[in-house]
Amino acid sequence: MASTKDPYQPLNRLKGAGNLPVIPQLLVQLIDLCHQPEIDLQAVAGLIKKDAAMAAKVLQLCNSAFIGARSAFTNVEQAVIYLGADTVKNLAISVSVQQVFRRVETNGLLNMDRFWYHSYQNGILARRLAEAVAFPELSEAYLTGLLHDIGKLLLWMAFPGKYAPLLIKGIRCHNGRLSFLEQEKLHINHCQAGAWLIEEWGLPPLIADAIRYHHHPIDEVARALPLTRIIYLADIISHSDNPEQECDEVAMQLFRLAPGRTEQVKEGVDEQIREVAHQLGIRIPLETKSTLAPEDPESTKVHQESTRKLADRVRDSSQLIGLLENLLAAANREQTALAVEQSLKILFNQRNCLLLLFDAAKKQLQGLTSNENILCSNALTLCFSIERHRQSLPVCAFDLQQMMHSFMVRPDKSTTMLDSQIIELLGTEGMIIFPMTAQNQKVGLLIMGVTKDEHLALLGQARPLQLLAAQAAAALAMLNRREQEQQRIAAERLEAASMIARKVAHEINNPLATIRNYLKVLDKKLDNTAEFHEELAIIDQEFERIGKITRQLENIAAERPINQLENIDLNNLLADMIELYRTGAAVDDTIDIEFHPDPKIINLQTDGIGLRQVMSNLLNNSIEAVNGRGTITISTELKTGPDRTSQVIITVKDDGPGIEENLRHNLFQAGTTSKGGGHGGLGLAISARIVKQLGGSILLDRQGKNTIFSVILPVIPH
Repeated sequence: MASTKDPYQPLNRLKGAGNLPVIPQLLVQLIDLCHQPEIDLQAVAGLIKKDAAMAAKVLQLCNSAFIGARSAFTNVEQAVIYLGADTVKNLAISVSVQQVFRRVETNGLLNMDRFWYHSYQNGILARRLAEAVAFPELSEAYLTGLLHDIGKLLLWMAFPGKYAPLLIKGIRCHNGRLSFLEQEKLHINHCQAGAWLIEEWGLPPLIADAIRYHHHPIDEVARALPLTRIIYLADIISHSDNPEQECDEVAMQLFRLAPGRTEQVKEGVDEQIREVAHQLGIRIPLETKSTLAPEDPESTKVHQESTRKLADRVRDSSQLIGLLENLLAAANREQTALAVEQSLKILFNQRNCLLLLFDAAKKQLQGLTSNENILCSNALTLCFSIERHRQSLPVCAFDLQQMMHSFMVRPDKSTTMLDSQIIELLGTEGMIIFPMTAQNQKVGLLIMGVTKDEHLALLGQARPLQLLAAQAAAALAMLNRREQEQQRIAAERLEAASMIARKVAHEINNPLATIRNYLKVLDKKLDNTAEFHEELAIIDQEFERIGKITRQLENIAAERPINQLENIDLNNLLADMIELYRTGAAVDDTIDIEFHPDPKIINLQTDGIGLRQVMSNLLNNSIEAVNGRGTITISTELKTGPDRTSQVIITVKDDGPGIEENLRHNLFQAGTTSKGGGHGGLGLAISARIVKQLGGSILLDRQGKNTIFSVILPVIPH
């Protein structure tokens, strides 16, 4: 009595899993290729074509409803290009993880090397036969030949206990006999299983038919479509020891090919396969032509070693990819440096490291670390000219774009003083240097401090380290492009604001001149009232300052010229400004303005008018932030560094609502504002420009609920 059980039920349990075994040697190369900074899709497609399961994976995804392509893809190159670099990379890694940790255990009965060798052989033969019979779809013929026996792997997965005895019997007979045994014991053969999988993937039905019928009787195949006949004949040729005798009759019956043509088709195929197998690291069995011959111990050992290496590579890659997401999310250079440092610490147990960034304008390398790095305080002082240090190890690595280390033998080149100083800064025996390049542009260097023993272990992990350096370079290059774009937008905004400001300046200067004239008249009328002269003089000075500011508004897009440097009493200047703000506050305001001057600051040589403008902008911002109720604290501090240079730090702190996080990184760009309508976002941009011209910097920080602006100015010796 015939069984009513659905023969495809075991395969349906595998539906959607997509766990097809893949050549481990191929996967190692594919992961490496997909991790290159600039992925060559043609090279990726070339590798994928050499593996049946991976080719099927790519085509499965490209033809899925998720992708939604208008027509089915049968060409691997087109599918790879259509999916794009990121998708291919993710697919390669996903398949790698599945194949390492959910690998089909063959127990040596199914010779995997021979299986893939036979699949590749059939793909080449099918393509050559397609050319010989003028079949137009050469890539379709190749793909079908590549996948023609994929059903064997499915049956092994679906019937792990029942399929092994059939393979043992099948070793002694032709694959047609194996197909009969499969049908008898499992109610399904590998031809049907392979065709089922092709249909599940949504590939063209002609490919499924060619796989389904490639062991059918020749009389039936002779009446089939050309692709089915091509795959049938390719399989016959691949299993034949003497094509001239065994295959000519079949070729004549299927295609009317003249005697000797099958020999011509097969000529050179083995050499081509051996060349590809050598590239892929596939061991080709020499004593048997059966794909069912058990693996010998040497082949098994090679297979296990490949799997172990792949497992290590996948583990490292999976961890590294998770950490590299932090690089993509980095908002500035310090966060990028932190992401690199965390990656080195977690993956490679390396803590002594720093980055050297290339300054193209100055032709120099500048040190960079995160604030959490133990080298933070010294890294900022590490800055040197490339031209002056051509013989140093970092500059050699930068120029040659090669990984270098201080333990390597360098003919005619000894360790330079700069090399010794960097190694001493790192606090180790030596250093390893990886160049950072993005889109053929030199970005800088990744330097790690190592011992002599550590450097040997790290050299064995050069590839993931190079990947980390490349990703860091890409993140830094993206930040550079973002800054350049922000500067371009800021320049355009300033230019637009300059046009309006010129009109405003003209309108202000006319009544301003009139007011100053009336002040002089008023001063003469109050000649006998000396107590008013001082107040009138202060008012006139402020009007004069307003006049200078409005004249600068005539072209705020241009660099502001520095007024003549003068010795000013900084603490008194700030005290006067604070007093004016206190007396000018609204009646209902409860703003407390505190001032904490550093008595060590006596005179500061700077641009008094420019500094007044900066402090006015910062005070106005704080007053608007507290909105009539709160505390504003202004303080000054004199700091002297180890090199005996001094700086003055002016801080303005308020307890207002703070600045939104998304505005903080662009706050000093023109047009960025946290205020409502009517504000153009120019005050802080102009202030930052003035401070920069004075040789200083302006910083934003937050401590709890307090927003703090710090103006850092150099102390110029008299």
